[in-house]
Amino acid sequence: MPTIYYERFELATVSESDASRHVGAHVFHQASCPAMREYGLYMCGVGKPDGPCEIERIDPPFHVLIVLLGGTAEIFEGHQRWSIGAGEFAVLPARGRRGYRRIGEAAMPHVWFLLNDEPRWQYLNRPNCWVDQTPHGARLHDAVSLFQREAQLGNAGAHDTLVLQSLDLVSRQLERLLDLAQERPQQEQALVQLLDSIRRDPAGNWSVSTLCQHVGLGATQLHRLCQRRYGRAPAQLVFDIRMQLARDWLAQGQRVAHVATALGYQEIASFSRRFSHHFGCPPSKIAKPGVAKLA
Repeated sequence: MPTIYYERFELATVSESDASRHVGAHVFHQASCPAMREYGLYMCGVGKPDGPCEIERIDPPFHVLIVLLGGTAEIFEGHQRWSIGAGEFAVLPARGRRGYRRIGEAAMPHVWFLLNDEPRWQYLNRPNCWVDQTPHGARLHDAVSLFQREAQLGNAGAHDTLVLQSLDLVSRQLERLLDLAQERPQQEQALVQLLDSIRRDPAGNWSVSTLCQHVGLGATQLHRLCQRRYGRAPAQLVFDIRMQLARDWLAQGQRVAHVATALGYQEIASFSRRFSHHFGCPPSKIAKPGVAKLA
């Protein structure tokens, strides 16, 4: 993800009353959790500023999500302004020149996210900033707070942390807030269509990253979806489809060399080893009598 963009911060000196904490996907973040990248998360955090707080970004490669539990904020984009209060959230889509600031006298407890501009968050990619209501802000705030503390423990060398569990909780609470849980059946349908595409073009480049792009999920979410529906990891599903096609084609009389090439194998010997390991017999045993083994 490109990281060259402009940021302007006007923040009061951090104090105990601010209680600002965050966690990022890269090792230079404090605290850090690289697994966030698999969830489409760049950074997230919680804060409670009671002084100046204004952040503006130009052309960021991520969406900004801010959820208020109290106080008041103002989202700005050019000459446009949106007010956001407790029980509301605002989305500042990726790119463009957008920002937000605390307004009024009250402290502003909130939770915020920087969400990578990728298919999982395509729902957020609108022409302008937008505001909506939510009853889930407090739970999301608690989840991010717990996640940050667990990541901090892990960075300090602790071996009994709940980093991945709390990260998954954050992801689920985020889906709840954005009402994305209803998208799961569509993603399952996208997976079914993707598997059909693999059957039509088994020699294609069906890497995990490519599969993720087609379904609109991060690698971790795609793995869980494949396990839940088929009991297989994504790469194993691709392999299973290729092997089943190989068996069908061989049984229909196609030559071993032709089948190996059609499945994308550079070497016939490599295909034969994988086939034998999968089915417990060499491909030549499946081929119809009279068909040459390798040619």
